[in-house]
Amino acid sequence: MTHPLPSLRPLHSIVAAFVLVLLLAVLIGGCRTTERFGPVGESARKGHEIVVAGRYFDIGTPVVLWSDPGGHDAYSEVPAFEPAPTGPDGLPVRKRRYGERGNLPADVEAQVRNEGWTPETLSKVARQFVLHYDVAGTSRQCFKILQDRRNLSVHFLLDVDGTIYQSVDLKERAWHAGAANDRSIGIEIAHIGAYPAPGHPVMRSWYETAADGLKVRFPAWLKETGIRTPGFVARPERRELLDGEIHGKRYWQHDYTAEQRRALTHLAAGLHRALGIPLRVPRDSAGRVRTDALSEVEQADYSGILGHQHVTTNKIDPGPAMDWERLLREAKALLAD
Repeated sequence: MTHPLPSLRPLHSIVAAFVLVLLLAVLIGGCRTTERFGPVGESARKGHEIVVAGRYFDIGTPVVLWSDPGGHDAYSEVPAFEPAPTGPDGLPVRKRRYGERGNLPADVEAQVRNEGWTPETLSKVARQFVLHYDVAGTSRQCFKILQDRRNLSVHFLLDVDGTIYQSVDLKERAWHAGAANDRSIGIEIAHIGAYPAPGHPVMRSWYETAADGLKVRFPAWLKETGIRTPGFVARPERRELLDGEIHGKRYWQHDYTAEQRRALTHLAAGLHRALGIPLRVPRDSAGRVRTDALSEVEQADYSGILGHQHVTTNKIDPGPAMDWERLLREAKALLAD
């Protein structure tokens, strides 16, 4: 007796459905990876990306890279705005303004030696985000001082209009915070700084109260501000003069601009997503944000956001105008959105 073969159609349907689900999973996973880290030079850039170990990462706010027109290039080995000094041979003297991250764990050192830096490897090393104010007033002036006069560097500069400039890949060891350089990402925020008296001459010369409110008054010698937003007027977000204690002394400071606050929030959230830098700040036993410097042991163990004031006792930036709690709250809200 001949028995009919069982129909293969249901089996074909099951296999087809499984393959379709698997294909969709791969495609979705691939899309997420591409969206999170796109290879530099291989994916279209929207203008909101930072570079993390040779990969683009979108942080949702305007970013100008060192390779963009008008960017600030710390890879350059000559001054950016002033004539380069010449050596005995008559050629420009070249000098690096950044280095390679050192003091690496053995496994990371082996990975970097064999494969180069990746975002995943960098996340094991870059655990701190150090905030500075530049005492220069604008990002262009800050970069001029770092590049042309002090032979230093920083990963990011944040201008008064909220534009973020990235001057080197985050895998590089920028020279901005001494012993913290190996393990940190640094940013210089355009601001003239904090001072030990509310009527300090520097603050009086950089701010004015007009009919339309308090605003930054750039000095006449600063002929080119470099601000990218046409007609932008830099205004402290909070109009009142802010004060607070740092290293046991009281300082006064005008606020950062609303545009800077927003951009910094996006960058902090982006660095958390890209590298896992925790959204936390140094606190004392009562839970208050610390106003002193961390010890060497504390610094070596710390992961999170901190100020230059937390790295050394001879610095007070980013000063009493930095609203640490708001920065953390709004960055976490961005991540949750």
